Amino acid sequence: MIFLLIVVFVLGFFVCWNLIPNQTISNITGIIFAVLSILTVFAVVANFNSHLGMKKATVQTTTQIASVNPQMKMLLYQPVGTNGKEQAVIYKKTDQQKKPTVSKPALDTKNIVEKNSNKTELVTKSEYWVYKNDFYKTMFSVAQKHELIKRTRTFKVDGDYLVMTTAQAKEFQSRIKKLAKEQQSNPATAEAAKAQGEQFVQGKMMEALQKNPDLSDKEKTVMTKKYTEEFQKEMKAKAMQQLTKQVISEMKIQ
Repeated sequence: MIFLLIVVFVLGFFVCWNLIPNQTISNITGIIFAVLSILTVFAVVANFNSHLGMKKATVQTTTQIASVNPQMKMLLYQPVGTNGKEQAVIYKKTDQQKKPTVSKPALDTKNIVEKNSNKTELVTKSEYWVYKNDFYKTMFSVAQKHELIKRTRTFKVDGDYLVMTTAQAKEFQSRIKKLAKEQQSNPATAEAAKAQGEQFVQGKMMEALQKNPDLSDKEKTVMTKKYTEEFQKEMKAKAMQQLTKQVISEMKIQ
């Protein structure tokens, strides 16, 4: 609308200044249209430079996030720039997401990681220049749209999350695999795990037979396999937990 007014006022000035025979009326109306033309041009400049007719508005959204590692709670970040103050955060929006999302910083966007939070979520706070009312929007929307001032993404994770750089994550995984391999190759550890597994399965089978003494051989075989897998899963989880604590302590990850 503002550009249309400029065209109208300039044409009005031209017509009044050149085509009206009465010199007095021509001068008065010409000056009026000239002043209006100048004011509208200044209004456009003020809209661009000082956001005339606009105000600041804040929009906050909260979304859930998931670990980048399916085996443990983990959030990664990568320092950006020479001073290391800015960081790109690597995360997943859902557990089913295959390729992680990378939230990169920008001139108007900042990433923050907040540890030991009560919730695990992403809080995005965006500040915009928006028009004060429909009048200003009608007048200047062609000149300038809503503009982002700044955006802050706060990644909140609970105390169980591991927060580390991509380099630390690579070293972390390497150490975990090395320690796990050492444990698996240790005869004493393997023998102890085997004995514990047999004891676990026998205990579960005794409970099952007490409830149903007439179990068939096929049912016993199926249940034995089930309890064996259950034990292996529990042992794997416990072993991973112990290895994780050990590596975290060695790498001094907080």
